[in-house]
Amino acid sequence: MRANHAIRFVGIVVCCSLATAQEKPAEKESGWQKLFRQHAAGYKVVIEGDEKAEVKLLNDPILHWSQPVRGGADGAVFLWAKEGRPVAIGTLFIWPMGNDKQGISHELHSLSQQPFDAIWKDRKWTPPKDSITWNSLSTAPVPAKTAEQRLRQMRDSALVFKAESQDKNDRKWELRLLPRPIYRYQIPDKDVAVESGVIDGALFGFVEGTDLEAVLLLQARKTPQGNHWEYALARMSDFKLKAMLNNKVVWEVERFSGFDNSRVAYYCSTVESRKSAEEE
Repeated sequence: MRANHAIRFVGIVVCCSLATAQEKPAEKESGWQKLFRQHAAGYKVVIEGDEKAEVKLLNDPILHWSQPVRGGADGAVFLWAKEGRPVAIGTLFIWPMGNDKQGISHELHSLSQQPFDAIWKDRKWTPPKDSITWNSLSTAPVPAKTAEQRLRQMRDSALVFKAESQDKNDRKWELRLLPRPIYRYQIPDKDVAVESGVIDGALFGFVEGTDLEAVLLLQARKTPQGNHWEYALARMSDFKLKAMLNNKVVWEVERFSGFDNSRVAYYCSTVESRKSAEEE
């Protein structure tokens, strides 16, 4: 999460498993976390040209975080999926606005190759087609036959990536890769969609403290030429970000300034302010 101006907006798979990277010890859910759930549940996501497709919000956040150093005391990361495959990811969090009020911000990124509408109250987010770019992970072995072996391959492959963030004053932070996927989806071979060919996949998080700054997506795809691994990256920060694969820069995005632009892949907006989670 960024400084106080930072504004964060933010199917049926036969086998879909979720690995939560929550690092805080189990505790009673805060009022803010309950409010984040309510906000996330208020989204309706409709894929363009496939209005009958069911895009579901996962029941629970895939990550809880805080970023007291930069001003965010509480946050949660939610995921929307179609047939198990991730469609959108969103961080909902609070930040101090002054006058004893907390801004409630949504930070969203499309993880879909298809355009869609995400509607929340009177707001609509319409990210474009191909909001993320998939690249072949040529350094990875052929996807293994079992889900357990493929998970091991994904965890090993994630370790060869590094990421860092940079603020407007050119201060840099090396981001920490969470040790477990924040989301895992696997599709039995008999159910692999012809148009996608996706067999298995997972999302990994790069964090500052416990705050999600960038998402690494890894997935195995079945093609006529053989099965292979591929990767994509998505920003969850308005800082300048870059990722390295075997110490070579493979992804880089500049500092973000397009807050409240609802037609981009990464959408950020402060949706309201209040003194407490219980305030109406």
